[in-house]
Amino acid sequence: MPLIVVGLNHKTASIGIREKMSIAEHDIAEAVENICLQKGIDSCIIISTCNRTEFYMSCDKTELAINQFCNWFALPLESIQQHLYIKDELACIEHLFAVASGLDSMVLGEAQILGQVKSSYAISKQHKKLDILLERLFQSAFRVAKSVRSDTDIGKNPVSIANSAVQLSKQIFGKLSQQNILMISAGSTAELLLRYLNKHAYHKLSICNRSLENARKLAEQFNCDSFELNNLINRIADFDLIFTATASKTPVIDSKMIKEALKQRKHRPMVIIDLAVPRDVEVGVKKFNDIFYYAVDDLQKVINQNIKNRQFSAIQAKQIITVEAETFLYWLKGQQHTQLIHNFQKETAKIRKYSLDKALKKLKNGTDAEEVLFYLANNLTNKLNHAPVKAIRTAIQSGDLIKIKHIRQLLNLDNNNDT
Repeated sequence: MPLIVVGLNHKTASIGIREKMSIAEHDIAEAVENICLQKGIDSCIIISTCNRTEFYMSCDKTELAINQFCNWFALPLESIQQHLYIKDELACIEHLFAVASGLDSMVLGEAQILGQVKSSYAISKQHKKLDILLERLFQSAFRVAKSVRSDTDIGKNPVSIANSAVQLSKQIFGKLSQQNILMISAGSTAELLLRYLNKHAYHKLSICNRSLENARKLAEQFNCDSFELNNLINRIADFDLIFTATASKTPVIDSKMIKEALKQRKHRPMVIIDLAVPRDVEVGVKKFNDIFYYAVDDLQKVINQNIKNRQFSAIQAKQIITVEAETFLYWLKGQQHTQLIHNFQKETAKIRKYSLDKALKKLKNGTDAEEVLFYLANNLTNKLNHAPVKAIRTAIQSGDLIKIKHIRQLLNLDNNNDT
């Protein structure tokens, strides 16, 4: 059963494409269940972040994996093919190891992705959608990521999308000590961003979230104000800098809201940094002169400054990944061969049981023991010979001399005459 990944990321697709093909964390379980309903797909893990959506599958055929990916998003292959990558076997293994290690991230070496990969793995494990291949692959990826971080400097002075957003805000304002700041979201990205933000002085911080309870829990950590998302329209004018990172499928900030906020602020500028995919902010807000809006892809300039000193470490990390991926592939091939032996033994055991049951039934019915033994021997011989004889006849009829030679060797027929 081959290992296959079908996906897209920040290198192959713009944020506009990625947000259409993102899956909220609370929807991943349903998607995994749906994918595994397809005959020929034994296992699936889905990773969906602001920078990537990837389906890892144990699948009979590559075409089947691609179809399931496209079917989930109800999009024809032709419309997204240019943005997709399809990798199997060694390429799939190397790709996951690179993803988990932060080598395939927008921010080279960022650590947050490993937690996201582990969360995706946990969802499939909880819903019993892991076979031994994906189980072993992801456990190996976690070990490789740990090795890359401990054996190289790739994670030294860690940076992330969240940290880059804070750096960008500092570049814009110089200092944040006079700014009222709003964080829209109370999820993991929001918490990480606030930890980076908390290293700098700011005037005031508030947290806004759909669930007030979750907002309050996070606000307690950072000793700040909190309020419900429903009240955003009444409070947004109070803030100079807004970070947003929700899992909403529709924008939480629209042009009408911003227009009214700027009016109340007497057109004092606002900066909005949107880390969400799909985006939390309606694209039309860019038309306002006093709004400075940045989406995930706009952070690339900040990120590039943090990458230069990590290039050598990345080379070392790739060497580790290459060796580990080849080791895993060796195990995978052995596993596939072991499965072949298991399948053969299972089939012969079925034949043995069927023949023995028939023989025992004849004995119970009073059939002579010698006659039963002859029946058992003939029945076993006929059934065990059926598949090999059929294969030999097919090879002879096709004139495939190489296949005939292999059959001779496999069945140890070299010392027998054809007549």
